[in-house]
Amino acid sequence: MSKPVALLASVMLGFSAVAASPVVAAAPAPAVGDLPQAEAADLAEFRRQVDALYRMKEEAFAKEDADTIVDRFYTRDAITFGPEGKPVIGRDAFREDYRNIVKIATVKVEPVATHVGKDAGWEWVNFRAFPKDKTQKPFTFIMLFVFAKKDGQWVSGGDAYTVGEFSPSR
Repeated sequence: MSKPVALLASVMLGFSAVAASPVVAAAPAPAVGDLPQAEAADLAEFRRQVDALYRMKEEAFAKEDADTIVDRFYTRDAITFGPEGKPVIGRDAFREDYRNIVKIATVKVEPVATHVGKDAGWEWVNFRAFPKDKTQKPFTFIMLFVFAKKDGQWVSGGDAYTVGEFSPSR
């Protein structure tokens, strides 16, 4: 057995690879509590700016305006990925995807859970899509948007999504 494999096995089985004696487990650390919260004024400013970004994105979808979404919502180096696990990286790739996506549906973004720090934050949302083809049913993505404050303005550095929906009681 190679040394790295033996070490991994010993750790997983609770034995020291060197002395072959049981490893004494440390007492478990106390449970982590909630995330720290931003000051009320910082949270209010985040909410104001990010809600405006969401409305801009919704309006751009309605107008099939991919460029506005890509240039004003996301940073140049933004990353996104969905359930298929294929990352889309950067404005050029976003633009290519969004030029097709905006033709499919109009959207509504509904914030569910938010965390805001000094210069970074994230927000879980229900991202509701209403297909323009009325033979198709509406659907919802659970999305996590990642935000950063750049020159006093909140912008998205990307997102991750999967088909699903937060319950209304969340």
